Amino acid sequence: MGDFMANYGIILTYILIAAATISAIAFPIKHLISHPKKAKQVGITVGALLLIYIIALLIASDEVTDHFMKFDVTESQSRQVGAGLIVFYVLAVGAILTTVYTEVSKMLNK
Repeated sequence: MGDFMANYGIILTYILIAAATISAIAFPIKHLISHPKKAKQVGITVGALLLIYIIALLIASDEVTDHFMKFDVTESQSRQVGAGLIVFYVLAVGAILTTVYTEVSKMLNK
């Protein structure tokens, strides 16, 4: 009985994950098609994120130290990790600065 429940539970989980994935992709696309002005804003945002990633990839180091060689890290993987960290730092600082700016502007407008 336990195997029966586990097998069908896993199948049901896969079906639900597939449905959620399809919904998470299809509904935003449908919304952007019905509101083309918002699609422009999304395009600008995605373009800005892509630009940040490209700049981060260009300035990331591809150095592989002795410590990383133990884990078979290649130069490409090292550069990708470095770029990911740079993107994270840039976006985190941007989020903090945006939050501080919003709160300061609220205080000054009162």
